[in-house]
Amino acid sequence: MLCVVFMTSSSSAVRAGNSLFASSLLIGILLIAANLRAPITSLGPVLDQVQQYFSLSSAAAGLLNALPLLMFASASPLAPWLTRRFGLEQALFGALCLIAIGCIIRSSGTYTGLWLGTLLIGGGIATANVLVVPLVNRDFPSHAALCVGLYAATMALMAALASGLSAPLSVLTGYTWKISLGVWFVLALVAIACWLPHLKRARGRVPAAPPAASKSVWGSAIAWQVSMFMALQTVTFYTLIDWYPAMASSVGIGASESGVHLFAYQAIAVVANLSTSIAIKRLKDQRLLGFLCSLAITVGMAGLVWAPAFSLIWLLFAGVGAGMSMVTCLTLFGLRVRDHHQASSLSAMAQCVGYGLGSVGPFLAGWLHGVFGTWQVSLWLLLSAACLQIVFAVLAGRNRFIE
Repeated sequence: MLCVVFMTSSSSAVRAGNSLFASSLLIGILLIAANLRAPITSLGPVLDQVQQYFSLSSAAAGLLNALPLLMFASASPLAPWLTRRFGLEQALFGALCLIAIGCIIRSSGTYTGLWLGTLLIGGGIATANVLVVPLVNRDFPSHAALCVGLYAATMALMAALASGLSAPLSVLTGYTWKISLGVWFVLALVAIACWLPHLKRARGRVPAAPPAASKSVWGSAIAWQVSMFMALQTVTFYTLIDWYPAMASSVGIGASESGVHLFAYQAIAVVANLSTSIAIKRLKDQRLLGFLCSLAITVGMAGLVWAPAFSLIWLLFAGVGAGMSMVTCLTLFGLRVRDHHQASSLSAMAQCVGYGLGSVGPFLAGWLHGVFGTWQVSLWLLLSAACLQIVFAVLAGRNRFIE
């Protein structure tokens, strides 16, 4: 009898311990997510201040906007190697450290610090972008879609807060744009502190090697369809994040009002993130979701082209589409593969291609504006990208596996 009681109590303790660990791990993942967009979206509302401070041309400002995405593209393929060499937890911890250091250096007020800090932030975010989805697939296999939805919602919420707070923060003190960009160092420190217990727990774990017979995902048509879906939604999202305040100003919308618009654009994505994560597992494939999210972005871009006076309405359409697109893309990294090793490889490829092509958007939009003196050409480019996204989203949404 005592033996039975002891075994029952031990079993309960193990379940409680596992539940506590899972909750702690989920909180750690969400804190990582909180750091993966805010340091970037905080730049757009104060970009004009940064341009004036450093006397940057439109092309240089466009490159500064595009630099994090270029880092996402170039550093993403290294993430699976970091996992095999150090382990998921250790690689994610290093990524958080890079983000924290980058935030401090970028806000130092020096020209070199501006570019170096942006590079470090981009490298840290690139690594974490790739590795969170395999971590979720490994540790939450039965609830991967919901966890990805919470992860994407946290990114969107913090991105929205960063956009909304950046301009008001810049007028609070004499540090202007420096405080708007540097404050995110604190959030990175919180994430580092909360991730330390998981880092210690993982030290005894030997990083698992991928199956010897696994093939490269770069030769898979499905992987390319997922990657192009990722790329086209990235083009639209980051171009709007970086240049919408300037676009709004050209039609008479003030900086504070455009900041509110950007906040709404990203805040409504939070609702779309969570709704999509709930719906995605109830569908036999993701073609309908891919079509609907791409259509919403297309409607938003068309509205900005033809009726810019109602920009807030069109941004809400685009925000719903962006939120749905992000969760669908991230979930496809796990749904189109057989194991978390393939998920890591597909995530790396999709984000390399996606952010590589996506980085062209902010740079090209700034360059086109400098050439033509209007934002209409750039908006037509975004509308074309949204229409093309419909095609690749439907193809990627078919129920197929990378073989």
